Amino acid sequence: MKELDLLVENYFTPALDATDIFRLVEEVMAAPDQGRKRNFELAVNAIESEGLEYDKPQKNVIRIKDDNRIETMGKLSQILGLEGFVYNPDAPGSGIGRIEIIDKEFGNVYVYVKPKSRVSAAAIGMDYENKLAEKINVRYGDIGVGAVTAGAGHGSDITITTPNGEVKIEAKTTLSADFGQFRVQYNIKTDSWEPRRTTGYVNNEIIFKPLFEKYLKEHMNQNYKFADINDNRWRKDTKDGNNKIAGISRGITTGEFKKQIQSLWFKGKTDYKIDFPFEHISNYYASKGDQYIQIGTKGLFTLKDEVDNVLKIPDFSKSGLAASLRFRLKPTMGKNSATSFTIAVKLRGTLKKSNINLGDDADLERFITSITR
Repeated sequence: MKELDLLVENYFTPALDATDIFRLVEEVMAAPDQGRKRNFELAVNAIESEGLEYDKPQKNVIRIKDDNRIETMGKLSQILGLEGFVYNPDAPGSGIGRIEIIDKEFGNVYVYVKPKSRVSAAAIGMDYENKLAEKINVRYGDIGVGAVTAGAGHGSDITITTPNGEVKIEAKTTLSADFGQFRVQYNIKTDSWEPRRTTGYVNNEIIFKPLFEKYLKEHMNQNYKFADINDNRWRKDTKDGNNKIAGISRGITTGEFKKQIQSLWFKGKTDYKIDFPFEHISNYYASKGDQYIQIGTKGLFTLKDEVDNVLKIPDFSKSGLAASLRFRLKPTMGKNSATSFTIAVKLRGTLKKSNINLGDDADLERFITSITR
């Protein structure tokens, strides 16, 4: 009888009973991913599905390489937004922000979009400086003349060393290149507008601060008020206890809200402009120790009166150009993207070509001869 009972038990008992199955299911569901993909895998899948190129990820950071940065950032923000990722326009490490998710359980991930080719204004500027410095070193190194560039530093763009001393030159690819912009914010505690202390502002504070305080601060304090500082459409700086309004938050109504504020603040216009003496620009570069400024195809101009100007190079401060500050609400990407309060230094007018252009071999020869006499 015992043998019959054992045979029946072995025949009808499955290898894995119901209790074991339920326990196995519970263990799977209790696993860290709970059936979900990890955030890093979600980001990579989205990037690869769009056919985008990216560098080898470093820990939880993914850097996409694409020259259509803003368009790509906008597209990925929408795709990854469905998975809980958010677009952070003020994140460090990129001028256009990053896509990120802060998630202790499934992992933090940070997605940047970097230029695939060196097409940014800063990169073009550095290439321009490097090529000019290299030409000087190759052609005139044997007579004791050498050139170095500041690169990403904050000194003069090009410093030429000669037996007679140093000659410092600011270099710009065009008249509109990088004369500067910075962002501002409204300080709720002090009831006043102030610059945001970004890296770009701090590096150029010597010129931006006096321009803002003299030409814009009082006007902004009097004219750009907030009807409701607690309106959740305003983007606040969480690092300072939400006491500073840094712009407009990203959302489906951002574009319309921006139009409302423009109408209220700018009286039918989209920005506010105020002129300031152009001499401030030339004086700024002169105060840094620069003696000349080279502007692309326009050529070389002097910045200091005491320069021994045997070549009769024109004075940049007397070029007849005009300068202004432009305040506007600047979207990061599309109309409904995060929008900042931005002030730009604008130059306008016609700059007459100089009689000396360091990009021309014959002119460079004449210039090097003049500073090594």
